[in-house]
Amino acid sequence: MNIDADRHGEDARRLREFTAFDNFSDDDLDRLVRAARHTSSSTPWPLIHEHTPAGACYILLLGEVGVYVGNDEVATLGPGEVIGESVLSRGKLRSATVTTTGPVELLHIDRDDLVSLLEAMPALRELMGATVARHAGGAVSQPQAKPKPTRSKVNASVPTDLVKRFEHAASTAGVDVADALEDALTQWIDRKS
Repeated sequence: MNIDADRHGEDARRLREFTAFDNFSDDDLDRLVRAARHTSSSTPWPLIHEHTPAGACYILLLGEVGVYVGNDEVATLGPGEVIGESVLSRGKLRSATVTTTGPVELLHIDRDDLVSLLEAMPALRELMGATVARHAGGAVSQPQAKPKPTRSKVNASVPTDLVKRFEHAASTAGVDVADALEDALTQWIDRKS
């Protein structure tokens, strides 16, 4: 048996372990792994870049990826996940950046190969539809609004002597400087309102 056949057999066995592939026949899995290119990386690696054209999708066999919209991490995906389903929409740009977080193994499927597979494999059409629905309905494609911070730094310039006196007074009173400043600001606002 040659190395490619061994690799394909191993990849098909690994896919069989994931519930997402329960509806796939052995022939479906064999055809899928033969159309894909097995890829691995031992270090973090940007797999997909936001706002770029989609030319391939991936199936994660081992490891995790972080999904980012802008600079915000919106999801972490693990083994068995289909990544990059926007490849199904010609002309549509990627909605997120996906970066591996450490060692990974994955199957890379080019768009044209995926289209052929989708025509021949109802189980793959079902899986891709479920993936699109899950990602479209969740944080992966829709960035979540960041919660407003409950604390903020004050960006103001005041005389150093005043700051030293304030810090000394807070320390003498046994109060944290931040708590004393919050109290002082609250009292000032109450007087001015």
